Amino acid sequence: MTLTFQAILTELIGYLVGGITGIATGLGTGITALVKAFFVAGTGTEGDPYTLTVFGAVIAIFGGVSLAVGISRLIFNWICSLGSTN
Repeated sequence: MTLTFQAILTELIGYLVGGITGIATGLGTGITALVKAFFVAGTGTEGDPYTLTVFGAVIAIFGGVSLAVGISRLIFNWICSLGSTN
């Protein structure tokens, strides 16, 4: 009786893991296609290499500016707090 239960449980776990793997593979493929459609142009061949789209370039520029402002603000607050009594 234990062997049959173990076999059924093993098969059930195999189905669950297979389903989760299938969903993750499909989701990863879909997200990859979406990101390529938004940010990358070209086919990746020697004649037509990957290039950044206008949207991708704008996102990269705004991300860089945001990162620079955020780091500058942290550094400024750290410098201003050097004389505090906290």
